[in-house]
Amino acid sequence: MKFYDALQLDPAIIKNHMKNAETKKEKNWFLRVLIIRSFLIVSFSIVFISALTALFGKENSNMGVVIFCMLLSIRFVDFGYHVKDSLIALAVVFLVLLTAPLAMQLVHPLLGFVINLLALSLLVILACDYPEMGNGGLYLFAYIFLSSSQISLSAFWNRCGMVLTGYLLCAVIFFVKHRHKNKDVSFKHIVHRFDIYNPKNQWQLQLILGVSLLFLMNGFLHLERFMWVGFSCASMLSTYEVNPKERFAERMIGVTLGSVLFSIFYFITPSQFVFIYGPMSGLLMGLCSQYRYKALANCFGALSMAVTLYGIQGSAILRIFNNFLGMLFGFVFFYFFQNILLPFLQKHIPSKSTTNSN
Repeated sequence: MKFYDALQLDPAIIKNHMKNAETKKEKNWFLRVLIIRSFLIVSFSIVFISALTALFGKENSNMGVVIFCMLLSIRFVDFGYHVKDSLIALAVVFLVLLTAPLAMQLVHPLLGFVINLLALSLLVILACDYPEMGNGGLYLFAYIFLSSSQISLSAFWNRCGMVLTGYLLCAVIFFVKHRHKNKDVSFKHIVHRFDIYNPKNQWQLQLILGVSLLFLMNGFLHLERFMWVGFSCASMLSTYEVNPKERFAERMIGVTLGSVLFSIFYFITPSQFVFIYGPMSGLLMGLCSQYRYKALANCFGALSMAVTLYGIQGSAILRIFNNFLGMLFGFVFFYFFQNILLPFLQKHIPSKSTTNSN
């Protein structure tokens, strides 16, 4: 295996190669791959996001983060239908991310619920045809992250320029990587195949309804640092073929340990060196293959941005509480959807396979 090809692998796969290595030299080779891969991703993210922020303004740095994450994903995951329809769908995805997370904050929560329902439906149905590849988590993260702040009118026009730039970059990569895939499948086929009895479509509907209801709840409660609640809930609902109890336990263990460790290290770290926690969090996440350790490592980046507002103790407690609240909401909705809402829908909506056979 070439070094470049090894860099494209997921950390879990690289670690599996390390585990099965026949010699110490081979094991060390894959260890170097893992470390260099993590370092390159973090370095590229810093350069890329800093460049976009310099061009389009600091208020739009969160959109820069989203575009960076989409770039990483689009290299490997297509939309499940031919490239012409996919590029149109990608433009719609960028348009939704540009407008809906801002618009839903300007209206009554009930109207915001409608906006979120429509926006998330477009994102999930257009771009999340492969649940096992993690696209659901990516686009939900993007939507929740972008809804965490408002921007000025001048910054919005700059954001339009950033979104156009991001779309062109992603479109070129998408075309190069996926132009030969799914040539006989159009987006119409995806819509036509939508069936409430299909596990993938059930998963999509679960995501759309669950996160929309979570936004509705926040519209009335106005939770502090709501995006932590949103990320936590989305991580529960976006899992595919994963036991929700296991996801609940892993995230809460990771978040609790991560918050405690951050509090300890932050207390003993000189203030001039606190800035390293952001990049360090990214490096550690790139080395992790298990979800609980990713949740732990992510705490260092998340808390380093919140500690100036809430203090060490306040930010740690808030992160643990918000993650618990988000996971609890997702957990309860998951079982409500699977055991009450889904059977009700299936009782009143016939399967397409049955309809077609008749």
